[in-house]
Formats: sequence, structure tokens, C-alpha cells
Amino acid sequence: MNNSEFYSLLDRYLTGDLSVEEKERFTVLLNDDHYRALLEASMEETFMEDTFTGDESEDRRERLNSFILGRIQHQVRTTRIRRLLAYAAAAVLLIGTSIFYLLKNRLDHLPSTHLPVAQNDVAPGGSGAVLTLADGSQIQLDSTGNGVVANQTGARVVLQKGQLVYDAAPGAGEIVYNSVSTPNGRQFRLKLPDGTTVWLNAASAIRYPVAFKGKERLVEITGEAYFEVAQHTNMPFKVKINETSTVEVLGTHFNINAYKDEPGVATTLLEGAVRVRYADETATLKPGEQALMTGGPIKITTAVNIDKVMAWKNGLFNFDGASLQQVMKQLERWYNIEVVYEKGVPDLRFGGELSRNLKLSEILNTLEDVHVHFRIENDRKLIVMP
Repeated sequence: MNNSEFYSLLDRYLTGDLSVEEKERFTVLLNDDHYRALLEASMEETFMEDTFTGDESEDRRERLNSFILGRIQHQVRTTRIRRLLAYAAAAVLLIGTSIFYLLKNRLDHLPSTHLPVAQNDVAPGGSGAVLTLADGSQIQLDSTGNGVVANQTGARVVLQKGQLVYDAAPGAGEIVYNSVSTPNGRQFRLKLPDGTTVWLNAASAIRYPVAFKGKERLVEITGEAYFEVAQHTNMPFKVKINETSTVEVLGTHFNINAYKDEPGVATTLLEGAVRVRYADETATLKPGEQALMTGGPIKITTAVNIDKVMAWKNGLFNFDGASLQQVMKQLERWYNIEVVYEKGVPDLRFGGELSRNLKLSEILNTLEDVHVHFRIENDRKLIVMP
């Protein structure tokens, strides 16, 4: 088959004019390096150029966009193509699997009619939290400017460029506790009295003393938090999780996912070393490992996708290997919405990354490209339709 015949097959595939035999032949051709290179060249022209040459037309461009967004399966080979596909919304596997690949962002060149703006759109989450002082009083940190937030026994609390910082009072006697909690749609960063920095994901909380004393530094969390622990050799840092387990560390970076609607508590180590305690069992993690506690023995994973674990802190959704329900849980927390499945949960899995700064409609538009349909109601309810 010469090149022009391949392009003819491609055009007729896009318009749905291929016979069953021709479709099978076309699928086989896509596994050939030569014809795959021709397809990639067409992709480059489509996405990297503002105009077309030769016999290219706007109609063919739109059909090729649709093809790439909805039907391509191939292994990307060049850096330029990787950058190119980072702007496509989704690509569905051609050959015999139900896994869908969701890519980073929607296509800038795609006609606006392809991605309609959703009614009742929802803005992305942002920074903010509630600080609860020792006396039970609460301070909203969403709109508090820089400066002193509160003076209390043991410490002065200051907000500096969106981060809560504690200025401990030396020699304070009684130990009192504060907590910081984030609702759905908010995340927050704070620096504990020992210098440890904590990032809270949405729907999370941390309780801690305003000054650390004694033989250990103990805090409690629910939800998800990332820690960069200040090193104090004679005072180990411990995190109590949902009353079920404890992580003990000495100067390290780690993430804990302890949402109660997840199947278990996952502790992932980035730097240093941690010892995980669960019931009567202990396990020590090395960098790049994850401990999962689900009610039975601690399960250790030695090859963890760190980018996926840390995506939330880096301003991204990472959907690699995620089911539709797992994707929706992340959207519920970040956009403060309720997800309702109109007729069961579609059995789909996703991959790739999307910015957490996108509006909900932009996220949903990418999912629409893999044939999942939605309706947003005015009470922040997202209906997943068949």
C-alpha cells in the first residue's frame, strides 16, 4: 500500500465509510512503524500549524481532531509529539480494551462548538481553611490578610503569604492544642511550631500542640496531608492517623492519604525513613515505597508512582489507572460538589493529568470525549448519565 492509499483509508475511517474488512486492515496498519509515522506527521500538522497546505481542508482538520481525541491508540515516540498530545483532551484505545487515556488539557485549536460551556459551572478550589484555637473559637483563614491571627497561651499565630506560622512563647507552661481543617474545595499550608511544614488537601484536618514539649512531637490528621518534617534528633515526629495507625519519622518528606471513604490508609515516603505502626504490626519504608493499611497486614509497594501521589500538592489531578468513581471522589472534594450516578457506575479507567485550576466544565469536557456524559444542577450536584 502506498502513502496516498493509507491517507485515503484514514479519511474514510474518519467519515465512517470503511467496510469491516477495511477497518481490520487499517487497525493492522497502525501497528506498522511506517504508517504510524505517517499518522504522527498528520497529527503534527494538525496541532502545530495554524494553516494547512496542499489538499488539506478545515473539514479534514476537524475530522482528524476528532479522530485523535476519540480513537487513537499508539505509543508516542518523539518529544514534540508528547508535548503535542499534552494538549489533547482524551484518546480511546483502538484495540480490545476498556481502558481510556485522559490527557492533560483540552485542545486549544479545537472549534468551540466541540466543547460547550456547562450551565451551572463550578470554579476550581483554592487556598483556605478554618483555624480552631484552644478555647474553641474559630477563625476563617480564607480572607484573613497577612499579620497576627491570634495571641494565645504558648504561641502567637501569624499568617504570612497564605501560610500559617507559629511564634512559640518560650517557657509557656500548659500545652494547648490548635487544629486546622480544610473543607471541600480548599487546601492549605501551615508551619508547625517545630518548623515542620504541612500541606493539607481538601476535606482534611490536623491537630497539634502550639509548642512541642517532652520526648516526642505528636500530631493527628484526617484526610490527606504532605509533611516536610524539621529534624530534631532527640524528639521524634509522630503522626496519628484516624485513631488506627501511627507514622514515626526523623527528618523526612512523606504523604499520608487517610480519607475515610478510601479503601485504606496509604503512607508514601519521598525522602528519609519512616516506621509505620498498625495494630500490632510495624514496617519501615524506604524512599519511593508506600505502606497501605486496609484492616489486614500492612502491604508494602516498592515501586510507587510518586507523581500520582503528589499531584494534588503540585496543582494537578493525576488519573493514572483511576476508575470513574475514584475520579469523581477527587472532583467532589476539590469542587465541593455531590456526584450522583443516574443509572449505575460506568466501568471505565483513566490516565493522564489535568490542572486543578480548570473549571469543572473543562474537566467534564475532557470526559465527554470518552463518552461519559454529565449534567450540572444548580445545587452543585453533578449527574453522571449513561
